Amino acid sequence: MRPSLRFPPQTTPSCKIQNCKTLAYIIGTFIYLIIGATIFDKLESSHEDVRRDHYDKNISLFQRQHNMSRGDFDRLTSIILKNHQYKKKQWQFIGSFYYSTVVLTLIGYGHATPTTSSGKAVTIAYALIGIPMSLIMFQSVGERLNSLITYCLKRLKRRFKKSEYVTDMELLTCEALLSVLTLLTGAYMFYLNEKWSYLSSLYYCLLTLTTIGFGDFVPLQQKNYNEYPYVYIFFTIGFILTGLTILASSSNLLVLKMVETDTNRIKTEQTIAHERRMQAVHLVGDVISANGRLITLEETPSESMTQVSESISLCSCTWNQPCTRRQCCCFVLRKHGRPLEQISCPQHQHSSPRDEQHSGEMLNRTKIESSANILTKSYLALNQIRVQNRNSI
Repeated sequence: MRPSLRFPPQTTPSCKIQNCKTLAYIIGTFIYLIIGATIFDKLESSHEDVRRDHYDKNISLFQRQHNMSRGDFDRLTSIILKNHQYKKKQWQFIGSFYYSTVVLTLIGYGHATPTTSSGKAVTIAYALIGIPMSLIMFQSVGERLNSLITYCLKRLKRRFKKSEYVTDMELLTCEALLSVLTLLTGAYMFYLNEKWSYLSSLYYCLLTLTTIGFGDFVPLQQKNYNEYPYVYIFFTIGFILTGLTILASSSNLLVLKMVETDTNRIKTEQTIAHERRMQAVHLVGDVISANGRLITLEETPSESMTQVSESISLCSCTWNQPCTRRQCCCFVLRKHGRPLEQISCPQHQHSSPRDEQHSGEMLNRTKIESSANILTKSYLALNQIRVQNRNSI
């Protein structure tokens, strides 16, 4: 079987790059988790120990003063906690509406929980149906909000006689400013009505709009719902819905930007791969390997060869340019699978046996001298011809 060699097309390893990026994201997330655990352990551990010692001393003092065993104290603690949970009526229409809002927005403060079996079953079904509905609603309203902001920016640019094109960075900047304004406004309102510190109010707003919802700070819980002004109740529920809509619009814009970036990257990789396939080089003919062995090359038809001439003669004596003399030391690069033709100059076609022997010795000597570089030089020569043809076009 005749051996064949060719230069395979170079393709971009997009799948490998994507796998490496995914692995880097996973490793980065775990590193970030470890950093967060280290920081919170350092900040909260010592303070927790101090508070635990303080409460243990107060509990011991209380038990001695009232001659109470540990079991009696635990039962009293349970009763006090239950009383704290039921000190206000949660399950009225406003409280139930607030509970439904917290369920559908995935916040889950834990301030009100169903205790009956039917209530738990209805909560499961209600959440399974309502959560996808609310997510679609937030996504749709967020897109409309992006369109409104884009329209306002175009009008503003038109007024200042600037280009009406709105970039993604400008839209993201407006979304970020709107989110910050929502957080600061909500924190100030809860600071005034709930008597929290401003930092605690800002902490509550951020945890609410990110749907974390620890439940350590919950509005509308210090009094009964009918004792609060209706304006403040509507503001509390509206803050949750409006804030989540603004964050949904920002996240929607970020996701679209990431998808667009990935799409452009894939298209670029496909274009580069196509260009490299078009530039693939196939050698046809008898060439000499590094150890002086004669290797026969077979050509597979390639799209890149369609831009090259029908046959190209390369000389082992002048590798920097195509050979126009077609001496007996030349071989031909051809396309469309044609076999190699060993070329002899016209004046040597009817030469004597002595001249043919002399030509054969010259050919062997030339092949031996160029055996180490013949493949590389032929590729460079062919690539140079292709570049010249492309520039001329």
